[in-house]
Amino acid sequence: MAASFIFRLGRVKGNGSILVALKHNKRLTQAERGAGQNIDPARASLNYCLFGNDTPEKINLAAKIALLEAGIERPRKDAVMAVEVLFSLPVDRHQQDTRQYFMDCLQWTQKHMPGQLLSFDVHLDEAAPHAHAIILPLVDGCLRGRDVIGNTGNLNRLIRLFYSEVARHYGLATREDKRLSPSESRALERQVLQKLASDPVLKSNVWACVRDAIHKDPKPFAQTLGISHQQPRQEKRSAVEIMTSRGKGKA
Repeated sequence: MAASFIFRLGRVKGNGSILVALKHNKRLTQAERGAGQNIDPARASLNYCLFGNDTPEKINLAAKIALLEAGIERPRKDAVMAVEVLFSLPVDRHQQDTRQYFMDCLQWTQKHMPGQLLSFDVHLDEAAPHAHAIILPLVDGCLRGRDVIGNTGNLNRLIRLFYSEVARHYGLATREDKRLSPSESRALERQVLQKLASDPVLKSNVWACVRDAIHKDPKPFAQTLGISHQQPRQEKRSAVEIMTSRGKGKA
């Protein structure tokens, strides 16, 4: 079975949240506070930027100017200030040259994601090669972050589109693993949170959204962090055990 890719959309909310997200993706937050357990500082030099190579402060200023030019001086407190797109590869792709893949991801983002692209940063210092795109959802002179993200149907549409135009050409597949049981999901969620115990993302303005996403589906986070999860094997019952079973009905 082909290895799967990860495509996720995230909300960047709150005053100053764009600058925080940019600093994290440019690895300035890690330089100030120290890298988390999932980040290998020795590999930080392998990270690179494909779009938005200015400092986070300059990019953030450009976003503010764009909002002011659109007549948006004080966005709503609950406004989605930016949309973050995550593209992640399987952990074993570190052994391959992934630059062309992420360049295709960048071109796909520019083609299909509404708004103004602020930055596109590739990280090779974690378990899985991945990239973050930060988009100012300024569409028709209005902040439309919620519309850009949409509902689950829109996410699934984008995943299918990305698979068709990019992922399948690199031998990747959409995730087809079985749904976790509630107990399995909780166990995997705990593993992800333990892995993130000292990660700077816990202090980020977007942590509440990240935490909620982990709770809803910990599998993509586990894959990104290099946490393996195996479905427990069910022991086959003997013919005698099947024949003498009381079943699931009333006694």
